[in-house]
Amino acid sequence: MSKTKSPGIPWQPGWNSGNTTCIRVPIALKDDVLTYARFVDSKLITDHGQQIPLLPGDFLQEFTVQLIDRYIQYKRTIYHPNQNSRVLDIGTRSWDELRKFQKLIAETQELLRD
Repeated sequence: MSKTKSPGIPWQPGWNSGNTTCIRVPIALKDDVLTYARFVDSKLITDHGQQIPLLPGDFLQEFTVQLIDRYIQYKRTIYHPNQNSRVLDIGTRSWDELRKFQKLIAETQELLRD
């Protein structure tokens, strides 16, 4: 038996992914969360792999890049000047791998998928 809004008009679900649930989110984030959820839901119509697509500016990517930046800022605050350098230089070889990782995260979103 199908649900109806009014007699003769069949009820259509609002989401493509199936059943829904209520969640509590900060009001300031409500529109962004709903926009992201609608985008993911619309992508799942054609992508039956059920993988959540990462958007440009995805929160996980931004978080990771910001975390690296905060680490560098932290290292600058605890840096002790020495005879070779008065300020922290992240261009040295000892920082190569972190810079490569930072660039990779910023440019390659696929790395953040499961």
